[in-house]
Amino acid sequence: MGIIETLSTKHLDACISISNDLFGVNYHDKVYFEKTIQQKQGIVVMEETKVVGFLIISVTYPEYSNKMYGLNLNESVGHIDSVCVATSFQRKGYGSHLVQKAISILEREFSSIYTIAWEYNGIVNLGKILGKYEFIKVNNLNFTWKEECKNNAFNCPVKQSICICSGIVYKLNLNKN
Repeated sequence: MGIIETLSTKHLDACISISNDLFGVNYHDKVYFEKTIQQKQGIVVMEETKVVGFLIISVTYPEYSNKMYGLNLNESVGHIDSVCVATSFQRKGYGSHLVQKAISILEREFSSIYTIAWEYNGIVNLGKILGKYEFIKVNNLNFTWKEECKNNAFNCPVKQSICICSGIVYKLNLNKN
């Protein structure tokens, strides 16, 4: 099921292309990926020599939890920032493979992992994968990207006259011994 590698500069163009196709141009830019590479917070899944998906992890500190999740947390948590699989490779297990690897990385340091998925027309983009790993819905941020979408900060592929995607916050409790 593909090989997982640490995100590096050799993967940059492929990751930007996948992100542009899925989230719209400029949602994730070159600077975002360069910072992720520098901080060693990204992984990619490869099929032979082709990048077919990527996942970005980070840490959310308590002082940023309300802004990020609409929740006041009293501890730092692992965060899955982006899970992206090229359209022609979706529904083949690559996204699950990336999430499983992210969990194995983050569970070493944190007692829980949070992520924000987007909901569009009643479908949560990561709903099946998050359910598979027992993430639970803990908050609805409503139209969290509304201002960025309205101001054309990125070219949203599903934008209509207004932002129509809701942010759904999910949490995975980890068994810490």
